[in-house]
Amino acid sequence: MDRGWLSSGAGVGLTLAGIMFTCERCGAGLPPNTDQCAYCGTVSAAARAQLQADAARLLHASAPLAAQVAIARRVAQTNTEQTATRSLMWGLVSFIFICLPFPSVLAILAFSRAQRLAREGGIALPTRARVGLIFGVLTGLGFIALFSYMCVDIHANTVRVAARKAELVQIAARHQNSPALDHELACALAESSLLTDGFAGNTDVNSFHDFECAGALNVQKDRAELRDFKLRTSSTGAPVTATICFKHGSSWFVERVGVTSCEL
Repeated sequence: MDRGWLSSGAGVGLTLAGIMFTCERCGAGLPPNTDQCAYCGTVSAAARAQLQADAARLLHASAPLAAQVAIARRVAQTNTEQTATRSLMWGLVSFIFICLPFPSVLAILAFSRAQRLAREGGIALPTRARVGLIFGVLTGLGFIALFSYMCVDIHANTVRVAARKAELVQIAARHQNSPALDHELACALAESSLLTDGFAGNTDVNSFHDFECAGALNVQKDRAELRDFKLRTSSTGAPVTATICFKHGSSWFVERVGVTSCEL
């Protein structure tokens, strides 16, 4: 094939591989995907037009894919924002229900999911997800601290009640050979009964405290009554007043604890 023919006209020649552009000035073959001759620097209008047409076809072919990518990105952004909102919501709820661990856990889990969705979708993580994480962590730590305090307090009260009951047993033991019911023994028996059986349906005896045995003791033969026995059944409640009824068998014991008279 004549080389001069290849360089004439539009500067296009045929090769075994298909259409190849040649320089309009020197006839050299143009490098792939370029419109400028590497030897003389001449810009080929035909090559440029062909490259632009190829680019247009490529853009048209990639348009559906770009649309799918845009839709997927939008869906990812929507899901991430919704999950981030849930993280913030649970973080705020955790401050209201700080005694329960699940709002804090849900806030942290929602943040983790929002972070994963943002990473997969290639989008920025919303700030509210981080705020929800901070709230969840703070309230979670608060719950742990509160739970630990409650465990320590319960243990301390259990030890306190056990020690007090041991003291009351010793007081009762000092009067075991005495047939008379004096005020010290009556108070010890009353307090021991309350710390064992509870009062007015409340059996959380570890919370009982501030016992005050200042009432008068009325003894009638084998029965007795101790009025105005005061105590607190919770850390925040007001003092309550009990009436203690005693009976004598082989020894004195508490027959009944209530709020009404023993009817001796």
